Amino acid sequence: MHWIFDFIVKHRSFCSFLLTSVLSLWMISGTPGKQAEIARFLTSSIFYPFQITFNQINQIKNIFSENRKLKEDLANLTTHLSLLEEKAAENKRLRRLLGFSENYTFEMLPVKVVARDPSLSFRSIVINAGKKDGIQKWMPVVGENGVVGKIIQVMNSLSLVQLLRDPSNRTSVMFKRTRTVSILETENGRDFFVRCRSHEDTQEGDTVITAGLGGIYPRGLQVGVVSHVTESNSPLFKRVYLKLSVDFEHIEEVFIMRLSPQWSAFRSEFDSLEFNND
Repeated sequence: MHWIFDFIVKHRSFCSFLLTSVLSLWMISGTPGKQAEIARFLTSSIFYPFQITFNQINQIKNIFSENRKLKEDLANLTTHLSLLEEKAAENKRLRRLLGFSENYTFEMLPVKVVARDPSLSFRSIVINAGKKDGIQKWMPVVGENGVVGKIIQVMNSLSLVQLLRDPSNRTSVMFKRTRTVSILETENGRDFFVRCRSHEDTQEGDTVITAGLGGIYPRGLQVGVVSHVTESNSPLFKRVYLKLSVDFEHIEEVFIMRLSPQWSAFRSEFDSLEFNND
């Protein structure tokens, strides 16, 4: 029996031709009634299973095609949802920034951060506003929670902002409760402190704001709060460490305060001074 099956498989073309010829002769030689009976027999016994198989194959193809289309639609919807969620988060941030800007009488220009210093403790960011937007060097940059930095380089449509976390940056600050003035410092861009006289009254949680000295930042902008106090090498001074108000790792939108340096108004007077060598 096995050899018959092997023979049919090996000579399937010949067997198909032979079977077709026999069935054709059988149909031709019979009466019309017999032909109808043979047709019904062939349909129910031979052709019907093939028809069922072909129908199932077509259904499977349709299922695969529909599944592929559903996957494509799911990918499009997932991408669209992610974009909408990002837009919603951006809208929430911008609403907070708008509320922040309403607290000040200065003209505030909202801008986006388009690049940042690639170092691990980045010290500067690039924003999408420049000379064509009326931006000038030394204009202060703030976020919804406080001071971010200042403009140090202006291009046509971009500007470079030096952040407070830059160790070379020095900012005049004031303790809001005691009105003590000092300078914000950092040695590594992560730990921020001010030097105060040992007898100064400083407490954890004290708010620190800009002092308005130096001609860059107006007085009263939020800088941070006191986290802890340590003694320094000198018995006359102590270090007061701050937690800055701005999260520099996650800034995306900021404001430029349209303020020229306060010393620019007196520059002509300084330049006109004459010193005697007597």
